[in-house]
Amino acid sequence: MDFDKAMAAHADWKVKLRVALDNRTTLDADSICSDRNCDLGRWLHGEGRKQCDRSTSFGTCVEAHATFHREAGGVATMINRKDYGRAEQMLGAGSAFADASTAVAVILRRLKRECANQFA
Repeated sequence: MDFDKAMAAHADWKVKLRVALDNRTTLDADSICSDRNCDLGRWLHGEGRKQCDRSTSFGTCVEAHATFHREAGGVATMINRKDYGRAEQMLGAGSAFADASTAVAVILRRLKRECANQFA
């Protein structure tokens, strides 16, 4: 698992959501809500469970990642409903989406350290 790439991919979601909001573009909210559609999610629910499940951070990472996707999907849903003001709020600083995004970045850094010997 390339943890740095996974962190970057999840950080990019804010940009993707912001672009969709600015351009009034419809998104696949159901797909975004799923924590199993991205590379990290597939790894967490597959090989990662085998490789790092003894890590103290693994379960927290799975939960944080699922929360992130639920929040991102919620933003996408608001954009699709054309509730642009609410979507804007949901992307803002201190929002549940922002908190979930930070949580994923923090836990991925921790998991990367704890599982480093698995990938050396």
